[in-house]
Amino acid sequence: MKMAITDPFCCRCKEDFPVAEEPTRWMMGQLRKLSKAPKKIREQFREWLNSEIHGEGYLCGNCYFDLTDDE
Repeated sequence: MKMAITDPFCCRCKEDFPVAEEPTRWMMGQLRKLSKAPKKIREQFREWLNSEIHGEGYLCGNCYFDLTDDE
C-alpha cells in the first residue's frame, strides 16, 4: 500500500498508524504529535521538528515505549 505524502507516520520507525482520536496518553499502534512527547524525546528529533519538509512530526506509541523503557 502506497502512502500519500500527507499521511502521518512515525518519524522513528516510519510506520503509518492511525492518529490517536483521544491524544491524552500514549498507546501502542497509534500516533501522537511529537510535540506532546517529553522534552528528552523531542530533543532526539530536533532536526525533524525544525524541517520545513517534514512539518509536524508524529511518534507512535510503540517507539515512545521503546524510548522510555530505561526510565
